[in-house]
Amino acid sequence: MKEHIFCQFLVVMMLLSASQIQGDQRCHDAGIEGLRACAYSIYKRLPPPPRPSEDCCTNVRLAGMKCVCEAISTKVIEDAIDIKKFVNVAAACGSPLAPGSQCGRFVIPAPVA
Repeated sequence: MKEHIFCQFLVVMMLLSASQIQGDQRCHDAGIEGLRACAYSIYKRLPPPPRPSEDCCTNVRLAGMKCVCEAISTKVIEDAIDIKKFVNVAAACGSPLAPGSQCGRFVIPAPVA
């Protein structure tokens, strides 16, 4: 079972490496690096770590959440990302996402009180 999850994870990582969108390619590339660095923290099929890695946070801060959100450009990537984990990582890295804002096709949920 773990091998199957790892194989799926590798496929998603390859898609992140090959993903292309129109627009500012530098922003997209930086966003892909942010997603790649945070993959262990946001992938649906892996348990979340207690906190994102410093490499993850550094890449998120360098890219900016606008670029990271632009990089979430395919259904396969969206299907692989746990939006709750993604929102938590953004907040933990000092780049919180505003409730109601859009990231890829995700609409960021309001925090649960």
